[in-house]
Amino acid sequence: MINGFKVITLCGSTRFKDEFLEAQKRLTLEGNIVISVGLFGHSGDDVVWTEGVKDMLDRQHLAKINLADEIYVINVGGYIGDSTRREIAYADYRGKSITYLESCIKPSLYDNYDALGELYDAKRISDEDFEQAGRDFDKKRKAAFEEYNACQGPWPYQWKNVDAVVCGILQQHGLVSIDYHDIKDLYDADSVNEVRIKGKGANDEEQIQSIIDDIRNEYQAQLRSSKKVVVTLCGSSDPSGLLEKLSDCMDGLNVVWQTRNLHTDEKDMELSLVYVL
Repeated sequence: MINGFKVITLCGSTRFKDEFLEAQKRLTLEGNIVISVGLFGHSGDDVVWTEGVKDMLDRQHLAKINLADEIYVINVGGYIGDSTRREIAYADYRGKSITYLESCIKPSLYDNYDALGELYDAKRISDEDFEQAGRDFDKKRKAAFEEYNACQGPWPYQWKNVDAVVCGILQQHGLVSIDYHDIKDLYDADSVNEVRIKGKGANDEEQIQSIIDDIRNEYQAQLRSSKKVVVTLCGSSDPSGLLEKLSDCMDGLNVVWQTRNLHTDEKDMELSLVYVL
């Protein structure tokens, strides 16, 4: 903040010159100090491509991010180029707020750390900064998994935050970012749904068959139209050997599988289906 004004640095491809100018005007009228690019290399400022100039401008823009409270990403049509990807990672490392012109899939912890590695290789951040980024990465990753694990309960989670649970599961499989609250944006989804099915029968085989029958009779249509399904099979003993039978009725779906032991005296098998529509 400077004299009560938030400072915002614009980031994005310079091919979007009109959108840069529109965002600069709008954000200024909203009461912000706006820092933009000095030249539009992809929109006619050919001097950008002469020797040494692009590298200087890229370094300058990192300095502009240092001056800002927030970066505003001009991602028209969802486009984010390599330079912008690295700027987003740098802004995140520096603790800046990040907002986007258009809704998009946010980079994961791993994406940002890789992008910082590219900046380090290009000698645009120091040894000290990259070492600190590594420590921050480890801390954030540990905190994310602790939040995910905190959602687990006797059966199978304490559902205080369904978005956190779903993203936590998928993050463990390296499939999505850590932005729990953005699950719907991540999949451009209308809803995140959860169903719990309890097995019926005298043994594991009978219980798993009853679960399969319930899925086919009650939920097949919804699952077939889903973008992602997270299946958690819970039992008093390790039920992983029964997943093959379950997987047959979900052939062709985008499924993340996992099993959990129930730490209770309950003997019945239970299934959680979380699906994104």
